[in-house]
Amino acid sequence: MKRLLYLLSFFAVFFLVFVDGASAMEITKIGATDVTGKGIGSTVSAYTYPLRSFTLYGTANASSSVAVKIDDVTYSATANSIGDWSTYLSNLTYSAHTVTISSASQSSLNFTLTISSTSATTTPTSTPTATVTSSGSSLPASGTVENTFLSAALALFLIGLGVAVKYKD
Repeated sequence: MKRLLYLLSFFAVFFLVFVDGASAMEITKIGATDVTGKGIGSTVSAYTYPLRSFTLYGTANASSSVAVKIDDVTYSATANSIGDWSTYLSNLTYSAHTVTISSASQSSLNFTLTISSTSATTTPTSTPTATVTSSGSSLPASGTVENTFLSAALALFLIGLGVAVKYKD
């Protein structure tokens, strides 16, 4: 029975680290403007910003490489141990730019960034509900509630199993 407990514990740790540890890619700041939770690139397809040079901030899987492609120029960033990344964009023209932000094993973010002398605005859209990664699997556009619930349920199950084995011996 103890071997079964050890085996279940191994699978629980594997699940928590490799399955539940994946975070959704998100843009958190454009220059000095906080856009956390706004859905830029996932549910918002256009954003207008007034400056031609600024730092773009976001989150991705910890220690992953992030590619920020603006029109035909690709900027690189590396996420730190908690998944935060940033890259400095300079001398963008006053016009609309196609932006794609991608990282391995994560859905990419796509939107149109317009550099304009007017104030920053967003244009929401009703799509997408899901995006497809390069591996062909479908991921939800936001949230990992299901994985968090499964992790908590598995942890409670293992605690209960450990107590049952202790009292049985």
